[in-house]
Amino acid sequence: MDIAVLFSGGKDSCYTIMKSIDAKLNVKVLLTLHPKSEDSWLFHHPCIRWTKLQAEAMNMQIATYNIESEGEDEKYELSKHLQDIKNKFGIEGIAAGALASQYQRRRMEDIAIDLGLRVYTPLWGLDPSKLLLDQLESGLEIIIVSTAALGLDSSWLGRRLDKNLAQELDRLKEKHGVNPAGEGGEYETFVLDGPLFQKKITVKRFHKTWNEDRGQLEIDDAELKEKKGKNNSILL
Repeated sequence: MDIAVLFSGGKDSCYTIMKSIDAKLNVKVLLTLHPKSEDSWLFHHPCIRWTKLQAEAMNMQIATYNIESEGEDEKYELSKHLQDIKNKFGIEGIAAGALASQYQRRRMEDIAIDLGLRVYTPLWGLDPSKLLLDQLESGLEIIIVSTAALGLDSSWLGRRLDKNLAQELDRLKEKHGVNPAGEGGEYETFVLDGPLFQKKITVKRFHKTWNEDRGQLEIDDAELKEKKGKNNSILL
């Protein structure tokens, strides 16, 4: 089946590409949607403009669209852009990295049914702690680019996810109810490297912003380089 993958550049969408290929699906195009609001109901916001560099690193086609609406109206633009992708690339399905959000999954399924597309959500319902470890063991190199939860202060921004950090997230789950996979918006991620990447992304410049109990890391400049080794555990 020819599919598009809803692609944010984070760990879940990158892992969804890998799982789709494992399932013998043909990923014809990545679909990135740039939300108008940082508090989008459907779409990931941090570092979204760098998905083109990730697609180039994986030698995959990518289609990007700006979302001009907010809230519930976002679904209408998603439908319009999926129709466009279906017409241009002949896709038969759409894959997404949804884990537990009934809101996102139902909107995706309703739109897909209307467009005659199948939906593939390989991460749905998986244990978040195990999923995170599986993603790390798969070879994804992941940094944290947004935090919004108790226990996740500004020092987390730019850190590379590894098994030690996964254990810290499990402790925060017990203490503050943090979802270890970040499904509740506790943190967002960006992938610098992975098994499908022919080159890795090196961040040259970035800046952090912090507002009360939440913050973001924005990448100002980045480039592709030949693979030689892993980045340090902290981006700085």
